[in-house]
Amino acid sequence: MASSRLIIFCGKGGVGKTTLSLAAGLRHAVEGHRVLVVSSHPLPELALAVSLEGLSARFPSASKNFFVIYIDPRDLIADLVRQYFPVPMMSDRILKSAIFMNLIEVAPGLKEFFFLGRLQELAERKNDDGTSGSLPGYDYLIWDAPATGHFLATLRSAKNFEVFLSGPLATAGAQLHRFFSNPENIQLFPVTPLEEMAIAETVETAQVMSGEFDIPCSAVLINSASPMCTATPAEMALAESLRDSSPAMRFAVERGWIERERRAELAAVLPLPEVVIPRLTHCANDLDLLARLGERMDLSQFS
Repeated sequence: MASSRLIIFCGKGGVGKTTLSLAAGLRHAVEGHRVLVVSSHPLPELALAVSLEGLSARFPSASKNFFVIYIDPRDLIADLVRQYFPVPMMSDRILKSAIFMNLIEVAPGLKEFFFLGRLQELAERKNDDGTSGSLPGYDYLIWDAPATGHFLATLRSAKNFEVFLSGPLATAGAQLHRFFSNPENIQLFPVTPLEEMAIAETVETAQVMSGEFDIPCSAVLINSASPMCTATPAEMALAESLRDSSPAMRFAVERGWIERERRAELAAVLPLPEVVIPRLTHCANDLDLLARLGERMDLSQFS
């Protein structure tokens, strides 16, 4: 059974991973593909950050193919307990015990391990004929990954289970590590604005993913870039001539030069394809923003 392509948007917290994940998912859904976005935010929290209100009215066909979920590993562990202890009184007693609840929180990598297991299951849930009973597959699985440190720790948990444990858990860890270290399964898109700290984390993430997991970056997504970031030399010369026309213009020109320099520095360290995503304004609502971003994000060229 073929695996659906797992697309990962990673990077520093606050760089726009969630918004771009949803925008890419919406684009694929509009094109007729079945898409699942795995959010790093609980859904009520996500709804406060980015609203999909009006999706079915504006994109009726896409709304039938576009799904967003949050995977809570605590729920996965609880389901496993109920499976092995089917008597509700017994399973509830275990789940509510202080020892069990503390174990979930302090056991190194346990939650991350269960999360990766579910993510792999979703990625492999695909049928050639498009039918699978109550468990349909997805053409694209998009992971809106958590901030860099948590993201890398999550991936390392599978390797740690393989190395430091034995028996069934070690075997499961090895299977997970093989899946998440196979570039045929994954497209990796680090997201960064042209800010020093975000760029530094992007470079670190790319190096770790390549060195530890053999996963290269497909492309770097430069988010919220100003128009001057991609301006031609003639356009920059014109902007320079207007620099002193107002304080706002002076700020815009100086900021533009900084972004151009940082973009060049990033390209020198990470000679990868770039997708420059402009800073969009005057969007009617969040759905309008996602649609406009999706139009500017053709990631299929990196498949």
